[in-house]
Amino acid sequence: MFELIKRNLLKYTLLVDGIVSTVAGVAFLGFSGLAAELIGPAFTSGIVMGLGAFLFVWGLFHLAMSSQATASARGVAVAIAGDALWVSGSIAVLIVDWNGLTAIGAVFIAVLALAVADIMLLKMKGLSDQRRMAAA
Repeated sequence: MFELIKRNLLKYTLLVDGIVSTVAGVAFLGFSGLAAELIGPAFTSGIVMGLGAFLFVWGLFHLAMSSQATASARGVAVAIAGDALWVSGSIAVLIVDWNGLTAIGAVFIAVLALAVADIMLLKMKGLSDQRRMAAA
């Protein structure tokens, strides 16, 4: 099983990111008021809904790429750049708007930033592997 994942690291990373992002988007859209309340006054219900809509589309983008036999290098580069922006934005929110977050909100944003950074690194490794296999 691990050998299959290792051979298809990029494909599985895109699939998992697509599923998680789509589900998170639906959850943010459906529970925007509750999420905004838990995160803190820095995030209104409208902001959470906007994030939910973005995550839903982001997830569909990843699912589409994971369904291809070979993921588009350009598409994966966009995904990696998007992940980098998410992590940078999360750090900026934690620094700039610390007082606008609840303790739960700060932990939530920090944990998500770490998770997205990990996924980004897996995409980078998977893309590198894909390029190496194509050159061989």
